Amino acid sequence: MGQEWRILHVFADTGVECEVLSGYGDVTRLGIDPEPNPYTDRLVEADARDAADHLSGTFDLGLLHPPCQTWTPGARMNGTTDDHPNLIPLARSIAREYCDEWIIENVPDATLHNPTVLNGGMFRLPLHYERAFETSHHVPAPPRQASLSRPNDSFGDHHATGGWHGSKELWKSVKGYSHDWPGGPLKRSAVPRMYLNYLLRPLL
Repeated sequence: MGQEWRILHVFADTGVECEVLSGYGDVTRLGIDPEPNPYTDRLVEADARDAADHLSGTFDLGLLHPPCQTWTPGARMNGTTDDHPNLIPLARSIAREYCDEWIIENVPDATLHNPTVLNGGMFRLPLHYERAFETSHHVPAPPRQASLSRPNDSFGDHHATGGWHGSKELWKSVKGYSHDWPGGPLKRSAVPRMYLNYLLRPLL
């Protein structure tokens, strides 16, 4: 891969991770209701199921975030796992069709192929935030859990209740972002910068 990658970011209405991706190359972002941000070079407003009508050529890298509701603890507790479509096969199809290398991100219980599972303790971050990543390329075994101790008190409510408490500035600091992103997407779904850099480093 060259120094300036062509990057495809899919299922990314807010696209917080574009702040990281833009450091690697030019970002094309596809979402149903995408919000502009200063890190996106091309914005495509479309359903991912219609990607073929809006994409052409190939990309060096793809980052795809299909919805995770099917595999969340809340869906299992409420018996609503069948209420949400499994879009991981669609994400995989888009990645294989348009991307030389790719990463599909989701929760650990999702139906990913041989995922690499990362959490904050591996990077000495004060929160767990466990996520799984299916990759087209080999990723070395993740760093060992740095600490099994209780998470930082600032995130105590998050770990105890699954809530998303704490100031936006605190979450920006821990997840490694500087732009003034909306609090909801930043806290709930943004992949920490350290995770992305770790996953992309083998491609450099």
